[in-house]
Amino acid sequence: MVDRAESVKSLDTFIVTAATTKKRIVFEATVSTDDTITLDNLTAIQNALLTKKSNGSNVTFSKATNVITVTEAALTNVPVVGFAIGT
Repeated sequence: MVDRAESVKSLDTFIVTAATTKKRIVFEATVSTDDTITLDNLTAIQNALLTKKSNGSNVTFSKATNVITVTEAALTNVPVVGFAIGT
C-alpha cells in the first residue's frame, strides 16, 4: 500500500446555502490495488468517483475522512481521473 500523490486539475468552492459551502476537486493519479490517495484540500469526502483514463471504466474504492483507498483487484500503475465533493 502506497499513498499516491494526486495532481489537482481543478479546485473550487460552491455555495449550497447561505451558511453552507462545499469544495469540488478534479484530480489525476496513478494507482495500484490497495493504494491510497489523500486529498489534502478536503477534510471530509462526501462523494467521489475514480475512472480509468484508458477506457473510462470506474475503479472501485472506499473512502474515509479525506482518504480514498483503491479496492479494485489486479490494478498496477493505472492512470485515473478522480472527482470528489466534500468539506
